[in-house]
Amino acid sequence: MTLSPEQQAALDQLLAHVPSGNGHTPPPANDALHTWLGISSADVKARLLDLLNKKDDLEARLLDLVKGSPLDSAFGFLLASAWAFYAAEKDANPRIKTFIDAFYYIATCASVGYADIFALTQPGRAIASLVMILGPALTNAALDRPAETRPSGR
Repeated sequence: MTLSPEQQAALDQLLAHVPSGNGHTPPPANDALHTWLGISSADVKARLLDLLNKKDDLEARLLDLVKGSPLDSAFGFLLASAWAFYAAEKDANPRIKTFIDAFYYIATCASVGYADIFALTQPGRAIASLVMILGPALTNAALDRPAETRPSGR
């Protein structure tokens, strides 16, 4: 198939606006991430590798925060998890009508593991799983601090 001179000129004009030389290559035509989310698989891979390179520093900072303010860390984790769970489940789960419904479910995931609400979406299940793994450890850090880190007189 050959292009007419007008078509070629229009194509050249369109491609003139495409950035080049920034180290990013255009995504392949079958890149589903780029099609649906506007970010290419190569960009996701690059960002994940960047995070992995920063992992040790991020982990140390997170552990310092948890050790320094365990109750604040646990409560912040629960609030953020409840917000994410609410966002994932509110339109799909008839048991999640309010943020408090989501907070109730997430709080039980982090403690006793019982609730009369269940995650129905895949993101909701992933969030609940993360809370079930990390929640008890954060609760333990908040409630069972070693004697040398407790305020005096307690």
